[in-house]
Amino acid sequence: MVIKLGLPIASVVGVLLAVSAMVVGAQKAPLRPVLFPPSVSPYKHTIAGSGVVEASSNDIHIGTPFNEIIWDIFVKVGDVIKKGDPIFQLDTRTYEAQLVEAMAAKERAQIDLENAATELTLYDSLKDKRAISLNSYNQIFYKKQAALAQIEVQKTKIRTAQTFIDRSFIIAPCDGKILQKNINKGETANLFVAESLVVFGPICPFHLRVSIDEDDAWRFKSNTPATAFVRGNSSICFPLKWVRTEPLMIPKKNLTGDNSERVDTRVLIVIYEFDCQTPFVYAGQVMDVYIESIPADTRFMNGKN
Repeated sequence: MVIKLGLPIASVVGVLLAVSAMVVGAQKAPLRPVLFPPSVSPYKHTIAGSGVVEASSNDIHIGTPFNEIIWDIFVKVGDVIKKGDPIFQLDTRTYEAQLVEAMAAKERAQIDLENAATELTLYDSLKDKRAISLNSYNQIFYKKQAALAQIEVQKTKIRTAQTFIDRSFIIAPCDGKILQKNINKGETANLFVAESLVVFGPICPFHLRVSIDEDDAWRFKSNTPATAFVRGNSSICFPLKWVRTEPLMIPKKNLTGDNSERVDTRVLIVIYEFDCQTPFVYAGQVMDVYIESIPADTRFMNGKN
């Protein structure tokens, strides 16, 4: 009797558990509130683009003039330096040795020149020119000419070695800030490595390199209001000042990942500037940009609307 009642009871319990599981599973998790909604254009007619924050001179990628060991580094990331300040130094021992060798060779050539000049002066002072053969005289004369030529050769070697020593000190081309450093003491500064050794540039004011899709380029006008929004927090926004428009369209490089985005499109590059004291903005950051434009349904006849 117990066995006959146990099976129906177990079935009922199983059904109840299954129903409970379905009810619990059907309940939706509470939606988290959206802290910052996507940015919205403040203009009635607008062009949207993405912009990359960069130095006002464009980011300067400091490299090396030749392959050599890095002897010393004088800066760290975030340092603000002046034009002409050293950034890093390459090993100069090889070129210093070449400089000493060339200077010594120049001194030897100078001595040979003085000896030959003295002999020629002596021979020229002789009243009887038969005291010395023409061949001996010519040998001394050409010895003097060879010494003169050797002096010029060594002067060139001295200038070359000194130039390499001077170029071993990599200096700042202008006032600016060290934005990135990819070198360490003892490493070899490679001329052919794609990665920049040091990224540097003036950051006050900041520049914003905005890419405008070629389909919207005809709607763009210089000196119209523009606003940038920080991605992830649409409450941070600030106005932009137009600097210049680059007249050559280029293939699009900064991809957003949108499914409708075409990788074969070209973009118009527009440079804006904004205050370098703007908080929460860093070099290399991508911003959402809205630019006031002419209406998208504007029609033109013979180039005139």
